[in-house]
Amino acid sequence: MPQSIDLMGIIEEQKINTLFQPIIGARGQSIYAYEALSRGPADSLYCSPIHLFEEAKRQQQLFALEGVCRGRAIENFTRQKLAGKLFLNVSPETLLQSDHQSGLTLDLLHTYGLKPEQVVIEITEHSPTHDYDLMRAAVEYYQGAGFSIAIDDLGAGYSSLRLWSELKPEYVKIDRHFVSGIESDKVKRDFVRSIVEIARAVNSQVIAEGIETRQEFEALSEIGVDYLQGYYFARPHPQPIREVCKSAQVVWKQIKESRDMYKDDGQIGRLMLDIPPVTPDTLVEDVAELFDLHEHWFSLPVVSGGIPVGMIKRTRLLQKLSKAFGRDLYSKKPVSQIMDTEFMAVERHMRLEKVSQQVTQRSRNRLEEDFIVTENGYYCGIGQVIDLLKKITEMQLKSAQNSNPLTGLPGNMLIQEHIDQLIVSQSSFVTCYFDLDNFKPYNDQYGYAKGDEILLTVARLLQKHCDASMDFVGHVGGDDFVVIFRSTEWQDYVQSALNEFSRARMEYYSSDHVADGGIWAEDRFGEKRFFGLMSISVAAIDSESANFGSAKEVASQLTQIKHEAKHSKGNSLVARLAGSIVNLFQEEQTA
Repeated sequence: MPQSIDLMGIIEEQKINTLFQPIIGARGQSIYAYEALSRGPADSLYCSPIHLFEEAKRQQQLFALEGVCRGRAIENFTRQKLAGKLFLNVSPETLLQSDHQSGLTLDLLHTYGLKPEQVVIEITEHSPTHDYDLMRAAVEYYQGAGFSIAIDDLGAGYSSLRLWSELKPEYVKIDRHFVSGIESDKVKRDFVRSIVEIARAVNSQVIAEGIETRQEFEALSEIGVDYLQGYYFARPHPQPIREVCKSAQVVWKQIKESRDMYKDDGQIGRLMLDIPPVTPDTLVEDVAELFDLHEHWFSLPVVSGGIPVGMIKRTRLLQKLSKAFGRDLYSKKPVSQIMDTEFMAVERHMRLEKVSQQVTQRSRNRLEEDFIVTENGYYCGIGQVIDLLKKITEMQLKSAQNSNPLTGLPGNMLIQEHIDQLIVSQSSFVTCYFDLDNFKPYNDQYGYAKGDEILLTVARLLQKHCDASMDFVGHVGGDDFVVIFRSTEWQDYVQSALNEFSRARMEYYSSDHVADGGIWAEDRFGEKRFFGLMSISVAAIDSESANFGSAKEVASQLTQIKHEAKHSKGNSLVARLAGSIVNLFQEEQTA
């Protein structure tokens, strides 16, 4: 039976138990911080935090209770010597109290030897916030004292988006609702992706909480959130884990390997050198020794907390040390005093062409300098301009040989290579074959120039209606195209492309032919007959429908399905999914 213990007794005797849940770096490899979670006595009704804080609010003891919780959290955090930052939950009602600037938290930190820079004030909103001016003043006080600010449950609170705009927090936490089942919900993925983009623009970092499955972990890693939290990694515990569990590390390794397997050579990450970084406090003499040991290193990145902050060039360092008294002057100094803070950094998934553009836009004296490769802003490796130029030249030659000369899209060989890569990596994908119907009679009637315009329009539509970061668009030749979808919303993409083509095709016919619903032209036997307006037949097959061993097997299956699709008039989509052929879309062609 739970003990009948009153709230005031809990507060006065500080009978609060503190649990800690780790916040994991986005790569699933290290613990970035711990969130402190408070509970009442285990044998009381107030063991539940909901009952505990609701009762405190009812009795107007929320400020006092949160003060006790904060003190216990800081005490236990320091007593266990936990590494990283400490997230402390604070309600807006507490912040808005007139004595929120009393210095209680600073006094607690001083007592236990913790710095404000190690603490994040996490604002948990359970009721509407009306006084934004006072809230902003309270937050600015904490930020001015060295604390960071986080907003909890973004997307679930009463006014969380406005709070984000008003308070300019260092961290935002995405509500569990948008995390649950995100791998199969396009709306949730789009929402989280938008939040990440906004966060990048306003210098906030995104924490996804409530992660419970590997699939959620994979989806959020793909989107690019900064930190992860949830039962998948660890449940809250009085003595929390100090290292990420091996299973999560293994999963991350598998995610990384899978990505690397299907990522094409056109991304800069495939060229980066795995050069270990140094920290800002590394001595200059130690950096010089590293250059001596590794003659092929021309630069060393300087990284703090995983974020690149500078670059050391071999030549410039040697110039400084070779001057009179240079070694005496610089050897014992931290590298932060001489590092170059103006360096080029690019994301590892950026296309080589874009990186090349950035390189050529640098001043002439920096054209040949190395650049840093990052992932979501975190250091990954070093890129060298000479490797970039060699790869671009190689790709241009290969592309010229294997791409369609009209559309510039990858040709048959590159399509097959991509499918084979996906098969080897055991990735899930859907291959769609797009066949333009009634194109030859149109080409004969209107001329090859207009026919080429049609093919370019189809190529543009297919590129438009896909996820460029995941999907692959190729041009087999003539009026045949292939799209290899890894995005789960592929059916929506295909139907959108077909619908837009239905509208676009009208611009390429005369008004008479539009009114007639087609044209009269000779067929392959030289006989005059009526051909309807151009349409697209799509044949699709998923990777689960058969145990494919190669791209050729996929093509063979698609040929059979394509016959089914072409039986329909107008735009159509026929697919083999889970082994069964189904008609997913059919549109009767009309004038």
